[in-house]
Amino acid sequence: MSDLWTADPRDALRVTEGFDLTSFDRRSTPGFTGDKVAAAALMSERGRLLGELQERLYADGRSGGSRSVLVVVQGIDTAGKGGIARHVMGMVDPQGVALRSFGVPTEEERRHHYLWRIENALPGRV
Repeated sequence: MSDLWTADPRDALRVTEGFDLTSFDRRSTPGFTGDKVAAAALMSERGRLLGELQERLYADGRSGGSRSVLVVVQGIDTAGKGGIARHVMGMVDPQGVALRSFGVPTEEERRHHYLWRIENALPGRV
């Protein structure tokens, strides 16, 4: 399935300086040559892999490991953050996910550096 990508998705989908949203074809699939069926199969394959990696991470933690994963998704309203959460985080065991969303910063949050409220909301070690 990985041969359906002509470029690394991280590079193909990265927004760089000079990006013009008005000229972007929202139906395009930059770097991906497959169709919807191939995309669904790839998502299923990646979902199984994510589930396996989550199990390994859990086992590592139970045996004294200290690894964790932090995913920060930033975007303006209607940018698709909820869709990312549903499509990606929905592929793993929800008991192993702590999801937090943030609204407009409070006065206290404005007095600190940009990532302070994210650091403040991190779950404790289990």
